[in-house]
Amino acid sequence: MKFRLDDSIYRPFMARMTELSQTLTLIAQKAGTGNPRFEAAWQRLHQVLARDKFYEYRVRDRFDLRALSVALGERRSLRENIRVTPDLLEAVDEITLKPSSLFVDALYQYYLRDLDCLDSPKEVGQWLRNKRALLGTANALDEHILGDNGPNTLAIEAIKRSAEFDSEVERFGLQNYAHGDFIRRAKHIYYVEQLKSIPLNQPHRLLEEVSRPDVYESRYDESALLGHKVLEILIRRAPAQDIDKSWQECVLAVGGDPRVPRGHPRFVKWWAQIPQDLIKKVHTWLSKLDLKLFLDALEDYSNTFGDADMQRMFPTRKQFLEGLHDKGAIVHTKLYLSRKADYFIKKSYRPEHVPDYSIVNNGDISVIYAELTHGHMVEGSHNCQIWFYERLHSSAPVLSLGSERQSYRSLTKGMDEEMSIYDCSAVDHFQHNPSLFGWQRRSVQVLQKMGVDISASDVLSSENYKQYKRFYGVE
Repeated sequence: MKFRLDDSIYRPFMARMTELSQTLTLIAQKAGTGNPRFEAAWQRLHQVLARDKFYEYRVRDRFDLRALSVALGERRSLRENIRVTPDLLEAVDEITLKPSSLFVDALYQYYLRDLDCLDSPKEVGQWLRNKRALLGTANALDEHILGDNGPNTLAIEAIKRSAEFDSEVERFGLQNYAHGDFIRRAKHIYYVEQLKSIPLNQPHRLLEEVSRPDVYESRYDESALLGHKVLEILIRRAPAQDIDKSWQECVLAVGGDPRVPRGHPRFVKWWAQIPQDLIKKVHTWLSKLDLKLFLDALEDYSNTFGDADMQRMFPTRKQFLEGLHDKGAIVHTKLYLSRKADYFIKKSYRPEHVPDYSIVNNGDISVIYAELTHGHMVEGSHNCQIWFYERLHSSAPVLSLGSERQSYRSLTKGMDEEMSIYDCSAVDHFQHNPSLFGWQRRSVQVLQKMGVDISASDVLSSENYKQYKRFYGVE
């Protein structure tokens, strides 16, 4: 005979038992708190914490220990001023080698909730493991939770078991600390480890997740932030060319543009730990992005103001610049936008997805500088001439790193005049004469003389190249 008991009749009793258990815990925590010696100990500790001068505090007896146990469970704004250090735990051991379960439990909960407040988590974890074993409250997972890198262990275990992260948290018995530092850090590490296997160079929800400041700014281990791991994994996995927009935006959101002086706070914080070959890879991506922003600004200007000449010249300028990049002739770029172009970029892009650029502080012309495999090039919008240099003196403004403001003249004729002082004058400069592909042909010839591996077919559309060959043959 089969029968079934409805567990709904037991639920009120189960809820009541949970309530009684919590009440007993509170009673245990408050036990002895009416003692005048405890009150004095609590007042002394509370005053130190309220003034954020915990470094002045010394644990002297069991009443201080009880006061500290209570403080470890107080509101975060108060307990975050506590500094649990190896010296503090050594002082506890001098009072008693077998502290109360109240203190050990309070410190265990503090460890899970406020891990980021611990300067020496390894030492604190080891101390807790020893004391929990001594009190008989240890469990089989203490070695993982309180080990050298507990959050990392939890994340790796979830991945090894192909388990959902929340399910693994429950297996570890840590579901009550879901909003604590330990679980948050473990979840972020879990995300980073998953980045190693997401589909290559394709959009993925994890990219958005790790692009959040609260994620990438969190601690990964003692030597790195989570963002360092995100950068290294994504850059190493990504292709050298044609990186997907979502991957590029994630890299920029986390580390920003690395093309700044080495002493710049951004470089020191994010890029100093990244291998140089990976940084160069990012430079290549950002050169392509600089070209895109330059061309987007040109196109917007021509459409907004109905500039027929700009609309006519735009496709050939675009083909030329992208052809140079795709051929691998461009090593590095620096973008200078007019105020109108700057307004367009700020209106069209989220700031964390835009590389650094400088401003042309007069007129409507934008300029882009390109360091080539051999030589240098300065190209501009509108009727700006195109300039070629075999070499540049270190005083050239386009060689400085980081954002700046320059006049249009200082980037074109003025720079040529300054370079002539150092025998670095432009080898050629000219207008974009569209007749018979004149400016493209002359540009290719100059580039070839400078040693750049380029041909007309690289910088012309297939249709235009057919016409070009009818005029000049195959050159």
